[in-house]
Amino acid sequence: MSQNTPIESFANQSKIDRTGEALGKVWVANTSAHDMVLQEGPFQFTGANTTISSAISNLIESCTDRLFISTSSFSDSNIIQAVEGALRRSVRIYMLVDSKGFDAILSNSSCGAIIGNVLLRERQQRGLDLIISDWHLQTAQGFLLTTPLDGTLSTESNGWALDLDKNQIDELSKHVQHEFWTNKAPAREVLSADEAQSPVEIAQAPAALSSLFNGDYVLRSDYASDGDHSLAEATLLNEKSWQGQFIGTSNDTKVILHGKSIELGIGASQTLHSSPRRTDPSSGHFAHSGISLQLAIGAESYLAGWDRTANGDWQSILRLTAEQAKAAESLLQKFSKKPEWIGHNKIKLGDAGDKIIRNGTEMDITDSQSQDLGVVHLAKMPDSIKELQEFQPTMNLPEDSLARECEFKWVAAPPVTPTSASEDGLHKEWKDAKNEISKRLKALDESNVVSKIPGFGRKAKELKKTILELTAKVESINDPKSLGDMIDNVEKLTEAVGGNLDAIKAAEDEEARQKLEDEQRAAHNTAVEKANKTIKDIEPRLKKRKAELDKLNKAANKAKDVEKSKLLSDIETLSPKIKQLDAELSKAKLTSSAKFEFKAPATLPSSKKKGAKAHKFLGDTRNSKLDLSVPKEGLPQFGTLFKDGTERYLAVSDWTHVAQGRKDAKRLKATLCAPREVLK
Repeated sequence: MSQNTPIESFANQSKIDRTGEALGKVWVANTSAHDMVLQEGPFQFTGANTTISSAISNLIESCTDRLFISTSSFSDSNIIQAVEGALRRSVRIYMLVDSKGFDAILSNSSCGAIIGNVLLRERQQRGLDLIISDWHLQTAQGFLLTTPLDGTLSTESNGWALDLDKNQIDELSKHVQHEFWTNKAPAREVLSADEAQSPVEIAQAPAALSSLFNGDYVLRSDYASDGDHSLAEATLLNEKSWQGQFIGTSNDTKVILHGKSIELGIGASQTLHSSPRRTDPSSGHFAHSGISLQLAIGAESYLAGWDRTANGDWQSILRLTAEQAKAAESLLQKFSKKPEWIGHNKIKLGDAGDKIIRNGTEMDITDSQSQDLGVVHLAKMPDSIKELQEFQPTMNLPEDSLARECEFKWVAAPPVTPTSASEDGLHKEWKDAKNEISKRLKALDESNVVSKIPGFGRKAKELKKTILELTAKVESINDPKSLGDMIDNVEKLTEAVGGNLDAIKAAEDEEARQKLEDEQRAAHNTAVEKANKTIKDIEPRLKKRKAELDKLNKAANKAKDVEKSKLLSDIETLSPKIKQLDAELSKAKLTSSAKFEFKAPATLPSSKKKGAKAHKFLGDTRNSKLDLSVPKEGLPQFGTLFKDGTERYLAVSDWTHVAQGRKDAKRLKATLCAPREVLK
């Protein structure tokens, strides 16, 4: 391996083919889904071009005697006009409308011709949505609906209407008339136009109605008979197998009969859902938003979801006629062959197309995707750059996004020191020890001046050579033994330099002492001369001011009032000045008469300015011991030792240092790694 090969991180990538990946249970989107259906036999559906409004209008226009309308809302203009036409033909019309729709009719100007001419009642509880015409005649017609008669007919796509046959009308008319005439809640009604502003409470029912039971077609859990009166119940209990099923908003397809729970459509070979959401996909299950029916198809077919009074969508069911069942089966086949979503128990990603629903989440399947794993560290320090480049991390394929090919990108990096790690104290121990030795050698070098005094120069030159040799070796010392030897050599050198300086220092100290004495004597003479001049200047001034003060005192003793006050003020001003002059004169006389005394300092300065610091640093040269402790462990040959809690890390920055680093790491009980700089 070549020299100077710094340890660096390495960017890498790898591609994985996902087409064979098993997806488990998923919904797969169908690119050729069947279009929305507006009508199939007796079934009609809401939507932009719905035929429900015209079909109901035609029914009303054919009515000759009685018309019953039960709905949650009533505002469709075509149906309103048809009702007005029926009134002109003297048709008796009964309307049962939910509270919100009831108030809307009274405030709707388009309904002005209707109000007061029909028996309009408020329904405060949920009920059936139904339109029947001439139910007491053989010409009876009717529609069972799951949509209100308002704007939602053309704006929503989740409602339907079923054209009923005479037998179904007979049974449903009993239920809806019972609801109309036995409304026990404090509801309102309008019988005449003048009651529109303040509708009255519903009057007492004109006659008692018989109890409701399930019949041949209508089966409602709340009205289950003893089992002897209902062909619908008996037929349902005899169902052994189911061929197909429509499931709408609720996945619960249970109906309760006499306290027993019966699940419709269980095990059907084909199941069509109105939505794949919150529905477990499996083979034979399909989904299409264009169909909103809830049906179970067996030997007989049963329609659910039309009873808003029921506790659940399947707590009321209607047994369909042969014609209705045929239309239901046709719808099932159309939407099962071309659904929006197809359920799969097992499918591979490569066979799933471009869009699926998995675990309730819709996701696209793209051609390619990229996963950036970021920096991935090896578990231990690799031996070479090749090992780092060939490293492959764990590549977990993403679950929340799918593509036929996944490219993984990562940066391979050796283990590095933790961010919380700090430099191990061993480095400071060695640094402090080496600094102390270097500091002593530097001081010896500065102190070991070549003196002009005969006999001292040659010795100083020999000592300087030794100082330079030891200084060059300090940084290369890494083990405790070599450090101990160095300390011994430096202490011996300190004694030698100090001994050579003692003689020089004695001569220099004498010269320095004499120089200091001369400086002090000259300063003393200057001070005496200055004091004599001060005495000569102050004495006449002081004499003059004392005479002035005496004169003021005498005058003040004789003066009175304002003049006396003025003189006392002048005395107060002059007195401090005289005291100040007295003090200055006394100080000057003391200095003038003082005798010279030499004041020797505790330590005499050297007479040579360049050598002053060196001599002061060494102090007593007989004390040659270095004040330091030898570390118990040697430094690593390369890199830096770190510590994080109780863990140690040895960080090396060059591949050529890894082999030696393993040895040092083992000795120091550390983990070999790279410095954090390799991540930059």
